[in-house]
Amino acid sequence: MAGSRFRYVDYWHSRFLNSSLEQSRAVDEIINEPERHLLTQNDLFNAEGGVVGALVQLGFIGASLATLFVVRPKLFTYLRNSQLRANEWILLGGTGFVGYRLGYNFAATFFGDA
Repeated sequence: MAGSRFRYVDYWHSRFLNSSLEQSRAVDEIINEPERHLLTQNDLFNAEGGVVGALVQLGFIGASLATLFVVRPKLFTYLRNSQLRANEWILLGGTGFVGYRLGYNFAATFFGDA
């Protein structure tokens, strides 16, 4: 069958090919005119909370790292002396990431335009 150019198309991939659902019309509209549906960088920044949202995100990161240093004071000493091991770097980065995600969600929810 190496010379065969026909390929079997599964029913599940082609059953709605010619249907006229509202979802397929919306997809076609987005493909044909993407400018109507995309945000500019400034609009995206404002939708995520703007300057206040960015400050809230930084505040959450700072608060989460401060909490980590209060719970594990030796970690701050190791960081100050440049003696962190790999697992401590992972803990520090993970705490910062979790603080960022919490701050991002908080800022987008309360100060942004979802």
